[in-house]
Amino acid sequence: MNKAQLLVGVASLVVASSAFAQGTFTLSNLNTTGRPLIYDRDGVTPIAGANFLVDVLVKNPTSGNFEAVLRNGAAFTGVAPLSGNNAGLFNASGMSVPFIAPGAGAELMVRAWDVTSGASFSSALYKGDVVFTVAALGGAGTPPSLPATLANFTSFALVPEPSTYALAALGLGSLLLFRRK
Repeated sequence: MNKAQLLVGVASLVVASSAFAQGTFTLSNLNTTGRPLIYDRDGVTPIAGANFLVDVLVKNPTSGNFEAVLRNGAAFTGVAPLSGNNAGLFNASGMSVPFIAPGAGAELMVRAWDVTSGASFSSALYKGDVVFTVAALGGAGTPPSLPATLANFTSFALVPEPSTYALAALGLGSLLLFRRK
C-alpha cells in the first residue's frame, strides 16, 4: 500500500464518520434560566407524575417537518414530568438528532399531554407545545462538546382540543333550543 492509497483511505474514513455525526442535546428544563414550567389546563398548576408525558421533536432542515429524535440510540417516546417541588419540570438526557450535524442550530418542539385524555399527543384532548431554537447542538469537536441545553425554552399550558369547545357549544345550543320549545 502506498502513501496515496493510505491517504485516500483515511480521508474516506473521515468523510464516512462525519456523515454519521449526530447533534446532541439534553431534554431538561431543570437548569434553564427562570425554570420555565409546563402547566395544566388551569394555567396555574404545574403538571406532574405519570398522568402526563413530555416529548420533543426536531425540525428536519431537509424535509421541513418536525421529526422524532433518538435517546441512547432508540426512538424517544416521552418522559413523565417530575413531581413535588419539581412539578412542571422534566429531565431526560442522551438525546441525539441523526439528521443535524453537531454544532449546527436546530428548531425544537417540546410537547406535553394528559395521557388520561389520550395515549398519544395526537389523540389527547388536553395538550400543548412550544417551538424554540437551540443555537448549536452539542457533539462538535474533539473531544465532543457537551450536549446543548434548552436555553430558549418557555413556559406553556395544556389546552383543550378545539373540538372540545365545539362540542360544548353544540350541547349548550341544543339545551337552549329545547328550552324555548
